[in-house]
This record gives sequence, C-alpha cells and structure tokens, in this order.
Amino acid sequence: MDQPYEQSQPRIWTVIWVFGVYLLLSLILQIASIVWDVFAGNDFLNMAVTWHSELLGLAAMLITLWIAKYQRIYFFKRARISWKGFLFAFIVMIVAIGISSVIDFLGQNFSSYTNTQNEILLEDVYLHASWLLSFVSIVLVAPFVEEIIFRGFLMQQLFRNRLWLGWIVSSLLFCAAHVPTDWVSFLLYLIPGIALGGILYKTKRLELTIFAHFINNFIAFIWT
Repeated sequence: MDQPYEQSQPRIWTVIWVFGVYLLLSLILQIASIVWDVFAGNDFLNMAVTWHSELLGLAAMLITLWIAKYQRIYFFKRARISWKGFLFAFIVMIVAIGISSVIDFLGQNFSSYTNTQNEILLEDVYLHASWLLSFVSIVLVAPFVEEIIFRGFLMQQLFRNRLWLGWIVSSLLFCAAHVPTDWVSFLLYLIPGIALGGILYKTKRLELTIFAHFINNFIAFIWT
C-alpha cells in the first residue's frame, strides 16, 4: 500500500478482480447497514447518511487496500511530497473551481439550469445528518474513496501504460458517476475530473489528487 507503484506491475486482471472485491464488499456492508437500520427501528427506505453507513463504506475501501497490498497493487509512495507538489495541486484545483463557478453563473443566468441533480440528491441524503457527519462524509471520506477508484484503480493501474488515455477515461467516468442531466452539470463535473486527472498525470502522486479533491469539497461544503 505504501510502496511506489512504479516498482509493481500487477496483471490487469488482478487489478480488476481486486476492484471487484471492493464492489462486493461495498454491497455486503451496505446490506449490513440496512439490516442495522431495520433492527434499530430506523426508516431505511428514507434516504439518509448515518455514521455506521459511512464507516462501513470506508471499511470496504480499507479492506480492499489491504488486499491490494498483498497483490502488489500500490497506490501510494513513501517518498516525501514537496511543498511545490501541494502548491501545484492547490493552484490547479482553485483554477478548476474558478472556471466551474463561471459556468455555474452563466448557466443560472442564461439557461433553465438552477442546480445539479447530484446536489439536490445530496441535500436530501444529508438533510438529517449532523454537521460533523456531513463534514466527515463529504470532505474527508468522499475524496479518499473516489480518488482511489477513479484516479487509483482506473487511471493509475488499469491505464498505467497509457496514462493520458486513463486521464480521459477517468475524467469522463467521474463526470458520469455524478449523473449530469444538462450541459451545465456535465461541465461542472467534467472540469474537476480533468483537473484531478491532470494532477496525477503531472505528479504521479495519488496523495495530491486526494488533497486537491479535499480542497474542492471543503470549499463546496463551507460555501453551501
């Protein structure tokens, strides 16, 4: 888990089945979370985020990383990241946020767009969640898990020999995962996907994409 991924060349099928394990674990633990709610007398049919659902979701990824380590799939490096690396990631993300803000402004003033469906869904999901739980879920857990999926498994591992292609594919899939319903929301999710992929393409450090994703979500969290 903490070795340079350049030293490891796991088979593509190994990467795929390990990711499959993550999907299976996520499903099993999600079912466990629903069962938890049933026995606790909670309305599990009502969209809501809870501490146990978040922790079980995070556990699925941590277990997957442990399995990946023993399959010689490494996402992180031991080498220290320079302050220039963090500065580069920060600037790229701030520029992306700035561009997205302009697009959001234009969309709200010159089209029928008001908000993305993903944002509307999140408002419903976190309606009854505490501030702390919302912060942990949106600002800490989401960037960690999403970056390992899109920039880690997909771009860094599956497309390790064609990183530029992985950059394109991961950006498009990242956008699609947030379910854009119009051209405004499509660009609003494509732009940060491109920015995050660009950070990994330039620095080869997944840690910096997680950091940049944290910055993006933190600003969105305090802004709303």
